[in-house]
This record gives sequence, C-alpha cells and structure tokens, in this order.
Amino acid sequence: MIQGHRLPFRADIQALRGVAVLAVLIFHLFPDLLPGGYGGVDLFFVISGYVVTYALLARQAKDPDREMGFSDYFKRRLRRIMPPLLVALLIIAAISYLIYDKRLFHSFSGYSITGLLGVSNLKLISQQTNYFSPDEYLNPYLHTWSLGIEEQFYLIFPLIFLPFVRTERRWYFWLAAGALWFASFLLAWHWSQVAAERAYLSPLSRFWELATGVLLALAGVTSRFKRLLAKFKKFAGLIQVFALLLLLLSFALLSNKGSYPMPGVVLPVLASAVLLGFGAGTPLAVLAQSNGLQALGAVSYSLYLYHWPCIVFARYLFGSQSGFWLPVALLATALLTWFSYRFVELGWSRRASLAQLGLLGGFGLVGLALFDSQAQRLRAPLGLATFSEYAWTANDPRPIQQLLPADVSSNDAIASALTASQIEQLAPGMALQLTMVQATGKAIAEERRHLFVVGDSHAGSLLAAVRSLVAEKPGLVGFVVTPPGMGGCSLLSYSFDPGRCSVYEAQSLALVKRLAKPGDRLLLPSLRLPRLSPRLQVASYVNPNTPVMGSHLEPALRGLQASGVQVGLLAPWPVYNVLGKQCLGWQQQLKLDCSQRRADFESDRAPALERLKRLQKRLPGLQIIDPINLFCDAKTCSNWRGTLPLYADHDHLSGYGSAALGSWLLEQPQFRSP
Repeated sequence: MIQGHRLPFRADIQALRGVAVLAVLIFHLFPDLLPGGYGGVDLFFVISGYVVTYALLARQAKDPDREMGFSDYFKRRLRRIMPPLLVALLIIAAISYLIYDKRLFHSFSGYSITGLLGVSNLKLISQQTNYFSPDEYLNPYLHTWSLGIEEQFYLIFPLIFLPFVRTERRWYFWLAAGALWFASFLLAWHWSQVAAERAYLSPLSRFWELATGVLLALAGVTSRFKRLLAKFKKFAGLIQVFALLLLLLSFALLSNKGSYPMPGVVLPVLASAVLLGFGAGTPLAVLAQSNGLQALGAVSYSLYLYHWPCIVFARYLFGSQSGFWLPVALLATALLTWFSYRFVELGWSRRASLAQLGLLGGFGLVGLALFDSQAQRLRAPLGLATFSEYAWTANDPRPIQQLLPADVSSNDAIASALTASQIEQLAPGMALQLTMVQATGKAIAEERRHLFVVGDSHAGSLLAAVRSLVAEKPGLVGFVVTPPGMGGCSLLSYSFDPGRCSVYEAQSLALVKRLAKPGDRLLLPSLRLPRLSPRLQVASYVNPNTPVMGSHLEPALRGLQASGVQVGLLAPWPVYNVLGKQCLGWQQQLKLDCSQRRADFESDRAPALERLKRLQKRLPGLQIIDPINLFCDAKTCSNWRGTLPLYADHDHLSGYGSAALGSWLLEQPQFRSP
C-alpha cells in the first residue's frame, strides 16, 4: 500500500545514472578497455522504468484524490525527452552536412527523422544493420536506438499503468505487467539464439528490462516489500557490494562477441534491480555522495545525446591514429552537454505546454525532412559541391578519360549489367551477378579474348580497371562476376565462409570454365587484409593454417590452367582506418590515417603473400600480380594521389583508383600481349 507522503529525491538513482552514462562513454571511447560498457544502456532501461513509475506514485502520494491523466503524463515525458533531442538532432544534421560528402550525408540523414519519431531502432532492424559493425561508426545517430526503445515503452506504459493505478485495482496491473515481462523475457532469450540483432534492437525483447524497474518501483512503496527488505537489513550492505561488483563485472566481461543480449544482459539488469531495491544504503550511499557521479547523473541525458556524434565527427576529421581526436571529442562533448543541460533541459523545455511541445515537434520534423530532401541544392551556394564529388564509385559510368588524367588515350569501354534472362542463357541455373565490359569507338577484333574478374564487392570495385584494359585492347571482353548483393564471398579470403560461399564459388568457377578459351585470363583479388579496426579480431590472419578458400577453388584453377587459361592472383593493396574522401581538401591536413609507412604495410601483409606463394607452388604457372607500386612510393603508401582518391571507402577502390589500377596493369608484362 502506498504511504501518504511525498517520496523523496533519490541521490542513489542520480549516481547510478552517472555510472550508466560513464560506462557507455568509456565503451565508445575505448571498447577494448571496457568491452561490456554498453551494458550501461541496460542500467538506463531499468532506471527509466523505475523512475517513471516512482514519479507517478510520488504525485499520487502527494495528492491521492487527483487523477493522473494521459495528457499530464505525456506532457512530462515530452518535456523531458523531446526538446533536448530535437536540438541535438539539428546540430548533428548541420555538422554532418558540413563535413560529410553528399553520399555519406544521405546515408545517415534519414536517422534524424526516425530519431525524432523514436523509431531509429526499428529502422536499424528493417535494414538488417549490425549495431557493432565497424561500418556503423560513421553513423552519428546510431545511439538513438536506445531512446527509441524507451519512447516506445513510454507509449505502452500508460495504457497498462494509469487505468489501474488506484489501490483497489492494482492487482490488474501486476497481472498484466507480470505477463508481459515474462513474455518479453522469453522472446529476448529466443531471439538471442536465432536473431541476435533483433533481440538487441527490438522493443519487444527489451520490454522486460524496463518492466523490471516498473515492478520494482511499484513493489517498493508497499508495506509487504518494506517488511521483506527489513528482514535483510543486516545483510543489505553486503548484498549491495555484491550487486555493485556484479554490475562492474558485467561491464568488464561482456562482449558483443559473446552471449549477448541473453543471457549476458541478465547480469546488469539483476544488479541494477538489487541496487535500486535496497536504495541509498551502504555502499551505494558512498556513490550517492560522490559529486562527480551526481554531476554526471544530472547531465546524463544531454551527455548521452552528444557523446557519440562528437566521437564520430572527431574520428572522422582527425582519424583514429591522431592524438587530436580524443581531446577534441571530449571538449566538444563537454561544451554541448553543458549547453543542452543549461539552456534546454533547465530552460524553455520546462516551461513548454503540451500544445507548444506538439508544435515544436511538428516544426522540427518538417524542418529535418526538408533539410534532408533539399540539402543537395544548398551545396553549391555553400561551396561544398566540388568536395562532395570526389568520392567516385567504381561503377562510375563516365568515360575513362574523365576518371584518369587528361593525357590518357581517348579510347573507352562501357559496362553493362546483364539481366537475369541474359545470365540464364550464359549460365543456366546459376545465381550470379554478371557485368560485361566491351570497347567502344574502335573496330572489334575477330578473335576475342576474355578477361574474368571474380570475387565479392572488391572484385566489383575493379570494374573501372577492366574498362581501362578493354578500352586499350579491342579484342578483349571483360566479365566481372560477383555474388548477388556482392557481399563477402571473395574466393581467396580470410573470412571465407563455406556455408555461405561454397555455392557461389562453385557456380562462378563453372561459369569461367564454360566461357573461357585458351589464352583467356582469370584475375582474382586475393587475401584482402583485415580492416584496421579495434573491434575486428585478426587471429585468423595471424594463423598460417586458417582456411582461406573452399574445396572447389584449387581443382578448378588447375583445370583452367590445363585448358590454357592464364590465372592471376591480385596481391592485397593497403587498407585504411579512414574513407578515401576523408583525406581530400582541408580534411587531409587534420589526420595521420591517410597514409602509412610502406615498410609497415609490407610487414603487415607478409603472411598474406606467403599464403599466395604456397598456393603458387602447388599450381605452377600461377601468377601473383602485386600492385604495391601503384599505391605506395618508396617510403609511403597513401589512399590518395594528388587531389584524387584511390579509395571510395576504407578498402574498396574508387572509380579513379580502379581506372588507375587498370592503366597500371597495362604496363605489366602479363598484360602487354595483344
């Protein structure tokens, strides 16, 4: 039964907020130092469920005769959430527009709208996004997924709680909330085994965490629960010490590579529930008295809103190897957090009515949508148009002479993606993506030769290289073969997955065998180095016995060689922590990641070359083509040349880089013959 007095401010809750946001901050800054720091979000979920219930109970305790209506509830939630969020989204959109190129900006700009609507997590699910993927580190809105889950919960919460908040009807609420808690818990456990990303991002599998806080708050004001706690009063300090250690242990030991969300998430949720249930007793009282944690707890919402985009932008501008990104990220986070807390959270958001909040949200939504749709038109007046055009893709349809410097030949070749029916005629029953390259503007030789480039998206990025070759050899027809979707099935790769790629391996090699004639050439981009990211494990690269190909490749290559086909392995070129477009114009001056010492790169890729040479010994006549002199001078490897990028992203070649590789190949002995 609820006591007839106003519930007091809980300094321990404020301190736990500080612990939660600090754990998330450390994880995003130093993932290896605190690999389970994202468990701070689970602590936030439990606190949120607890606090929203605690606040409603406090209002009822103060005025038992007052009805708690939906409008009052939503006004308080909107005041708390929407104004700081809207201001943050506007700032993030403006900064990303200024420093990202147009393609990268539009890759993420839609999240500003879904972030304001509270459905970013659903967008991530619909796009089958891996939250922990290194490719997502450029998304400055990525962290809004957790706000989406909380906002979706807040929409459901009053439908369950408010109608049954009266004492005589509260058992209905207990029944409904308990059933939903149990169903959500089971669903989270099931999805963690079969669809971990959905389990991580779905409100259905996270509901039980917030509901844990709700049920705990509701129980905490009853006489029965207080009597139960009184029985354990003697051991309260020991229990809290154990719970606090459990919470910190979960931050240190959990990993996105392990059993998460379930059962790993149980640790921070259980520890949070125990700490909240026992309240500000020893040792939690020590945390509650910490001025630092109290300050972090007070600004935790604004700090959460700004810390991730500041990290993303600082790393983008300065590169992760620079000593500048960290102090810049921390300083920017501190300034924006102070601004948001001082002028937004404590300012006009507290005074806004429900109607004003609705208008503000509506205007903000329309403004973000208009900015997203009209952003391209503003680039030229702001002087951003030229910069945004630098990052050409490998399938850029412009003539080769526009991709390469003006002193190259005027010959050209066009690439045509074959339709499903055309592929069926060439390769019946094969699920392949096939692009044909033919010369234009020159007489076609009667005796045609074929050049096959086979692999994943990195083979696809060689399309401009094939065009360069075909343009200078009118008797040559190029075929670029990739799997549907072009994802991750290089025939020689440290990440070769037999279960997913064996069919593609067999079909692509069967296609080459079907079409190839003596004198034709097969080129395989081989053993791309692991991307330089702290979250990627490179044990497979270091281990010389790691399987790097499927069972079909070596016999097929031997058969092709026997039939007179020349087989070449394209040795790995450098990879970078930064996108090629990050190293052009004024941004190049800010970072160290745009280049690397040639000696370091050669040392890094030595194991890969050794694996290729071992294969060459088993297949005499196999050629290893090493383009290192294209990407590196005597001392330095760079991801740009002059004012043009060699790379479209971290490791895929740009249109210019690919065309330059084709021009370089023309100078090699293997390609000089007609």
